[in-house]
Amino acid sequence: MRSRPLCVRWPPRCWTGKTEAVTAKATGFLKPAMIATLVVGVLAAIAGAVLQGSPGAVGAAGGVALVIVSYAVSTLIIAWVDRVNRNMLMVVGMTTYAVKFLLLFLLVGWVATQGWIGTKAMGLGVVAGVLTWTTAQIWWTSKAKFTLEV
Repeated sequence: MRSRPLCVRWPPRCWTGKTEAVTAKATGFLKPAMIATLVVGVLAAIAGAVLQGSPGAVGAAGGVALVIVSYAVSTLIIAWVDRVNRNMLMVVGMTTYAVKFLLLFLLVGWVATQGWIGTKAMGLGVVAGVLTWTTAQIWWTSKAKFTLEV
């Protein structure tokens, strides 16, 4: 018994059963990247608490959380579009990127105008999160065993 029909109307192609496997491989780095970034988030929160008290802890943890949410949402959207309609991949990817950074700039700009003293810790948390996530994704990609399907 199939959970999906053999052929779908849009995009006009027949289902081969490979899309779920390809999506799983394309998003396989999410778990190790999230774990590594969460560990760095905890360490950043501890360092922020030691250096700046609770605003530093909240700022550092918040910066790392922004990175995790931002990257995970982008990855899931791109994987979904790749599975549903590959022709829209560039448009949706660029739109996701633009919307994500617009929201990020608005949020960070608003936080900066509030006079909160945890903004530097938040910025350092973002940098630590980006470096950790990117390193974990590069490591996973170099170790992954998958073929490029075009």
